[in-house]
Order: sequence, then C-alpha cells, then structure tokens
Amino acid sequence: MRTALALSLIAVLSVAWVAPLLAQKQIDINTASAIELQELYRVGPKTSAKIIAEREQNGPFSSLADVSNRVSGVGPKTIARWEGVAVCIQPE
Repeated sequence: MRTALALSLIAVLSVAWVAPLLAQKQIDINTASAIELQELYRVGPKTSAKIIAEREQNGPFSSLADVSNRVSGVGPKTIARWEGVAVCIQPE
C-alpha cells in the first residue's frame, strides 16, 4: 500500500515538474521544420510549406507580423494565437 502511494505521489510530482517545461517550448519561425511549424495554431502541411518557401526565397522573418504580411493565409488573428509559442529569432 505504501509503495503504491509513493509511486502515485512520484508520478504526480513528476507531471507537475515536467509540464511547465514542455509548455515553455517556443518555435522559431526562421528555423523550424515543417513538422515543428505544424504544431502552431492553424498551420497544416500546406501552410508550413508556404512559410518555409517564403523564408527560403526572401530570407528570415523579422517578426511574427512579418509572417502575416508575407505568407497568404496567415492573418493577424492567427499570429495573435502564436504569441508566446512562436518567435522570430534573427540569424547572426
């Protein structure tokens, strides 16, 4: 009984410790793969392909708003949902 209780407590504490770390993952629009981009709100295979094609053809995005300006189908409401999840880190 004590072993089961101890294992349950360990499981709960592990989830409580790991969950915030997973939630803090940010996706860099300028380096993300198609699969990583698809973790973003309203981004499927077609939109991720558009983002990557635009990035390769015209260089890195300067901001999330720049993504909205340069990629059709990605509007301001979508970008607003990406806040805190996606970033645009400029390459050095």
